Amino acid sequence: MKIQDYKVLEKKINNQNFNQGYKTINLVLLVLSWFGHFASIFLAYFMLSKILSSAMTDNQVAVFIASVIILSGLELLKRDIFDKFSIQYLKLKSIQKVLPLFLLSILIIGISFYSSISGAAEFASKDKQIESDKELILTQYSDSLNKINDSVLVVREFETKELKTKLDIKDKEQTEIESMQPLSRQQRQRVADLKKERETLRSDIEKIETTKESLTEDVQKKIKQKETELGSKTDEKKKDNSKNTVAFVIVSTLIELIILAGVYFNEYYKFRSYREFRDKLEKDPNYQKFLLYEQILQILYPEDMRMNQKLSSNKSIIDMCKVNDIIVLNKDITDFFKVITNLGIIKVSGNAKYVNKQRDLSFEILQKHFGVE
Repeated sequence: MKIQDYKVLEKKINNQNFNQGYKTINLVLLVLSWFGHFASIFLAYFMLSKILSSAMTDNQVAVFIASVIILSGLELLKRDIFDKFSIQYLKLKSIQKVLPLFLLSILIIGISFYSSISGAAEFASKDKQIESDKELILTQYSDSLNKINDSVLVVREFETKELKTKLDIKDKEQTEIESMQPLSRQQRQRVADLKKERETLRSDIEKIETTKESLTEDVQKKIKQKETELGSKTDEKKKDNSKNTVAFVIVSTLIELIILAGVYFNEYYKFRSYREFRDKLEKDPNYQKFLLYEQILQILYPEDMRMNQKLSSNKSIIDMCKVNDIIVLNKDITDFFKVITNLGIIKVSGNAKYVNKQRDLSFEILQKHFGVE
């Protein structure tokens, strides 16, 4: 390991504070929380738009605009209220002292959470589409079979009509022959033949009718089988869809948790960073000296102070500090003038002191001298 690598590791391990160490985590959570708002609006839209569509059936543009505005307002309100609750809770460390903000946060979060979950379930649920697809396939299959069956039945119907026509002709011929009495042997033979032919025709007609009924029953049986098959596949699809719905609900829940985590951690990050830096400054004598010198410089340099203007005496400055509740000793003033003289903020000529730098520049020089960022 090189010395430079060692120094980098030492700085990372020993000198890294909370603000530096968790800066990336805070940024990632902050970005994810804003992304979560957009995702929450997207999911909740499917629930709210469905409700608004029932009232504004003919204006989908208005439904879209109204839904986005309402949901965006809800998300911003949720973020702002929870943000304020987080700050107050971190400061006071008590739920009871921030109970109104806590209850209001819970209410708004609950509304947003319910909207997102309902929208996620509505977005993921395909039950209606699956059922509609099933009905469409079954209808197409039924129409196809019925169309084929109808074409066969037309042929059978035509055959039946032909046979019935022949039967009528036989009946008429038999009637005409039997009306002639007495009948000759040849006529009697013809009547017997006609009876046999009529029986054959009736048998053929019955067979055709039976075939027609059989075809119709077969079609209905195939449709039932298809319906059972589609029903089984539909049930499987619904089960898979149900799993997707649960997954979307879980995702929606995670989105809400990410939003809250991002908002809370951001406030915790700022609060913890502020507290650590404040504690460090309060324990740093160099910073305490800077605060004292900055206060003295503010009294020494009023807003209307001009370049090369003569400064008041040390005693006058001490008196002015006391008036402004700043307790200083003669040594403090002496050391103060030594510092600002060396920094070129003032210049000394004999016993007199004069302004040598612009007011704003003087404060910048003093701040830089003490290494205060």
